[in-house]
Amino acid sequence: MNATNGAILQMFTHGISSAAMFLLVGALYHKAHTRNLEDFGGLWLVAPLYGGVLLFCSMGSLGLPGLSGFVSEWMVVSGAWPVFSLLTALCMLGLLVTGLYILKGIKMALHGPLNTRWQGVRLEIELRELVALAPLMGLMLLIGLAPGWLVQVINQFSTALFGG
Repeated sequence: MNATNGAILQMFTHGISSAAMFLLVGALYHKAHTRNLEDFGGLWLVAPLYGGVLLFCSMGSLGLPGLSGFVSEWMVVSGAWPVFSLLTALCMLGLLVTGLYILKGIKMALHGPLNTRWQGVRLEIELRELVALAPLMGLMLLIGLAPGWLVQVINQFSTALFGG
């Protein structure tokens, strides 16, 4: 039942981190009118707050301990491992590939020299965007540090649905 609860929690936590990441991409697109990662680079220099929020949300999606993605991934892996060890190990390669993909995106957007195209363009995150992101970031942190309240609700649901 641990893997089932983890899978349900994973759907929820993925929704939180994905919503935050899509909001961040949309906010940047609104200002830059491009989503092409190759057009960016060095955003830390002109948008450090945006960079910090992007890093936080990316790490939530990546499964950093202390954030919601870790809890759900741990529950799935620890519940599936005793039953499907080989398949679980193979699936964990997907976690590695996803992590590399996220880290590559962070590197391309935030690090390196600033594209001269963005000199004088205000790309920093705005207050309204932070207000929209705050509940998502708060949930990522709350679930990552104290997941019991939500896992209890999920467990009641999955026990009633699947028996247990």
